[in-house]
Amino acid sequence: MQTLLATAEVFLRSGFVFSLIAMGYYISYTLLDFPDLTVEGTFLSGAAVFAILIHHGVNAWIALVASFLVGFLFGTLTGILHVKLRIRPLLCGILVSTALLTVNLIAVSAGMTGDFSGESTSQISYGRGAATLDNVFPINLIPPRIPGLNLALRELILFALLAILFKYLLDWFLSTKRGMLLRATGSNDRFVTTLAKDCGNSKILGLGIGNAYAAVAGALYTHISGNVNQSMGTGTIVIGLASLIIGLSVFKRVRFLRPSTKVILGALLYQLCLTVAQKMGVPSAYNKLIMAVLFTGALLLSRRGRAAKQAAAGRE
Repeated sequence: MQTLLATAEVFLRSGFVFSLIAMGYYISYTLLDFPDLTVEGTFLSGAAVFAILIHHGVNAWIALVASFLVGFLFGTLTGILHVKLRIRPLLCGILVSTALLTVNLIAVSAGMTGDFSGESTSQISYGRGAATLDNVFPINLIPPRIPGLNLALRELILFALLAILFKYLLDWFLSTKRGMLLRATGSNDRFVTTLAKDCGNSKILGLGIGNAYAAVAGALYTHISGNVNQSMGTGTIVIGLASLIIGLSVFKRVRFLRPSTKVILGALLYQLCLTVAQKMGVPSAYNKLIMAVLFTGALLLSRRGRAAKQAAAGRE
């Protein structure tokens, strides 16, 4: 029983956190058809900003908003490089994420020791006793654990509520005029141009929101790890894309679910597979390989579904 609860806690906690990256990728990859590589940098940027502010005693909710804004800033930078300077999407992401390797390192060093050379420290550890989101109002009103069960109730509810909150914020945005314009930009940018609207602004806004979600995921991930280090962002692209593709492919026939809900379920399913592999005794050194295999399977599943859809359309 305890083993089952521990497994559920691990995959639920990680799944809710990484579903934010998947929701961000739903905007950039699915709606805008923009393969954004910036998220590896913005994930770490959000984590670094959150941890630095928490370390200096700033309210955790303000720190979370700051992470969101930082991610939005760097996401819009990627969009500006693409729209204004006409740089290809992949190159834009590579340029910004590469620059963020240095920016994040300097931010961590300066934020912790005041050294802007970036050589004094490359990680932050603020300890479990810090006033993070799970022990400030109103989340601190929830019992930390279920009596008699070794289950982190408060942390699970926190991550679930935040995932649901950002899901509804995304759904609300996509139902607005700007959101519908963003969707139209990804589907048919020429049609948007005929409406005398600027497609470039929609792309910049969409990339900003997508990376803001990734930065918030980075901030929440510090709750799990208890620290920030320069390797945290590695593999987030695979996690986000795999969760997105699994969710949209596995649950595509479930008509009553919104895409954002499918993405959350995809992230949970993806993390469940990773957790089960670890519980079966697979060494943690194989995590990236397992992630790549799961991602490949998700791509194949998505391709089969697309081919079946095209075949059905041809018969009609």
